[in-house]
Amino acid sequence: MGVADNIPIRRLDFEFADDMDLVFIKDDPALSYLFVGSWMMLPHLEPFLIRTVQAALDQVKNDRLREEAIRFCAQEGQHFRQHQKMNEVVKRIHPAGPRLAELEREVAVIFEDWSANKPLKFCLAYGEGFESMTCAAARAQMETGMFDDMKEPIRGLMYWHIMEEVEHRTVAHDVYRACGGNYLHRMKLAMFFQRHYLGLCKRFQAAMIEAAPEVMARYQQPEMEAKRKARMTAYTKAFMPKLLATYTPWYSPSSVPLPPSYEGARRTFSDLALSVR
Repeated sequence: MGVADNIPIRRLDFEFADDMDLVFIKDDPALSYLFVGSWMMLPHLEPFLIRTVQAALDQVKNDRLREEAIRFCAQEGQHFRQHQKMNEVVKRIHPAGPRLAELEREVAVIFEDWSANKPLKFCLAYGEGFESMTCAAARAQMETGMFDDMKEPIRGLMYWHIMEEVEHRTVAHDVYRACGGNYLHRMKLAMFFQRHYLGLCKRFQAAMIEAAPEVMARYQQPEMEAKRKARMTAYTKAFMPKLLATYTPWYSPSSVPLPPSYEGARRTFSDLALSVR
């Protein structure tokens, strides 16, 4: 299969109305806010990943990997632009909007500073750690049927994004290795980077929860709490082995098993796209 078939560049155009429900995961405002809050970072994190991979291209001698890297950047560019559209609506309709904007500016400074001042190998390791974690999460989300409990249009945005994370799962890893990255360096930094990213996610989530106590109160019924617990138990059981596998010396994203729904999702979003190349 050619690179264009493995990593197609789909152009989608999601619409986000001011009346969209930000509690898009059924009866789960906290998890909904974790995702919605974390996506505030993407217009800054994903350009950082793009800058990092583009800076490494001169060191990538394999023609196929170079094309994959270029397509990785194009997919990530599509992702952050669609998330940016949604983020503007979120900041407008959620009472935490001003605080989310403050946190977003803080994140922008972090990733701009890293691009300007950190060694390329450091930035590549961050990208590898982030991409290996998101691929593990995406596979677990698809396997456990998490999208069955989600509302549009946020469901479509998230499903498209995580499906493409699986499509380009090998790129950050292979570019890092091509530029001299090794297992010990990757492990020294990967867990720090993942804690750093998840810590930022929690800050955005906390801001949304704190600003919407009446929303949180509506979902405190025992049966809702039981369903949330069951959902997270199933997800954690699927996710943790996949994440832990990325910490092994023999981890290779090209050989990970893919969810049964993956190929169907690829076809669905190719059909929905305004263009595919």
